Amino acid sequence: MLSGNAVEFDENSIFRSLGKGNVTFKEAFEEIIKFIKADTNSSYRISIGTDSHVANGTLFVTCIHVHRVGKGAIGFLHKSLMARPIKNLREKIYMETCISLQLAYLFDQEKIDHIYKALGNDGQSSIKGVTFEFHIDIGKKGETKALINEMVGMVSGLNFIPKIKPDSYCASCFADRYTKAI
Repeated sequence: MLSGNAVEFDENSIFRSLGKGNVTFKEAFEEIIKFIKADTNSSYRISIGTDSHVANGTLFVTCIHVHRVGKGAIGFLHKSLMARPIKNLREKIYMETCISLQLAYLFDQEKIDHIYKALGNDGQSSIKGVTFEFHIDIGKKGETKALINEMVGMVSGLNFIPKIKPDSYCASCFADRYTKAI
């Protein structure tokens, strides 16, 4: 939900599941657990990221992408519309990163432990496991390179590993695909 200039996520926030239609975050999390339990011999990469598109307003699309490495993925996306267009690049990237941070906070230690339990281990195994990634829509090429230290620094204290382009596919590809419909 967009409240003023901030997106607020909670257990009841609505996401679009690419396979199930509209679901709450709680239901999306249950789908993530089911997806992991269906193949506990695989490794998983859980990524979150946000992209935006500016027209008459600014549309933010925030995604959760769960990749069963080498064997498919599931995804969930949330759209938020800000009435005003954000023209300043720093503000736009800052807003995208803050929105992703809000979603990352829902993956508290209890949920992370639940994911490890669903996988059947403590998450310490090098053979199988889960990696949590925070995808930021910035890279070493172009205007956003000046923002790398600032944005990566914002997320460094989380359980999520910050990723930038070309490795930030959750923001730069998955979310980007759904930002054009404003």
